[in-house]
Amino acid sequence: MNWDPRKLDLEWPFDMLGTAFALDDESVALIVVDMQSDQMAIQPDSPLAIGYPKIVDYWNRRVNLSVVPNIRRLVSLFRNQNRKIVYTRNGNVTATGDEMTERLKSKLCLGPTLSHRNSPGYQIDERFAPRDVDLVVDKLTSGGFTSSFLDHALRNMGIRSVLITGVLTDACVFGTARAAVELGYNSLICEDACATFTQRAHDEALLMHARIFGRVETTEAVLTELAAGNSQPGAEGDVEDRAC
Repeated sequence: MNWDPRKLDLEWPFDMLGTAFALDDESVALIVVDMQSDQMAIQPDSPLAIGYPKIVDYWNRRVNLSVVPNIRRLVSLFRNQNRKIVYTRNGNVTATGDEMTERLKSKLCLGPTLSHRNSPGYQIDERFAPRDVDLVVDKLTSGGFTSSFLDHALRNMGIRSVLITGVLTDACVFGTARAAVELGYNSLICEDACATFTQRAHDEALLMHARIFGRVETTEAVLTELAAGNSQPGAEGDVEDRAC
């Protein structure tokens, strides 16, 4: 089933202003945005959970029942078809976070622990941990391209299209997707492989992207499109079943 922005915005001229493109199986990269261990669940004793308890159930269900399984499916396909995978990690380098912007410093205390680059919570979730052949980009900003080597690396790899997944839909995911477009890439956000704190915020970010900048699709639609270009048996199996 495809994601249809027209159901959320009946008046916008998607046929005139939307951006259409096909995923070229030779030049597409999967970008997994900030799927770090500390992001996989909101703990009930965290300040965010105490202040907004409804967010806890929504986030934990969305991440573990939709985002993680769908990213695993995409990672499996990309590994099986020998395509490029990029992971971003977001957060402070040092234990104090003094190097972060003032905006981000004010949010460091929202979690129960203060993760930094050398802490376990900062690492990519082990359910789709990167291999030595995958690119890992550390960033101090929301967007994956800002002040990083991501654009330089993708161009060297011959990448022209990016398939973006991860968290938060309306922050780091959308920021990365929007910057990709400005740099000349085809940019597709995978709707059910992303999450933010509310459904409304999720839908609004996807609409922003779909109106002008790029495509928004479901995991199933993306898998079908990519498999058609390079079909191999078992492309949608579990990550653990693939030789690294």
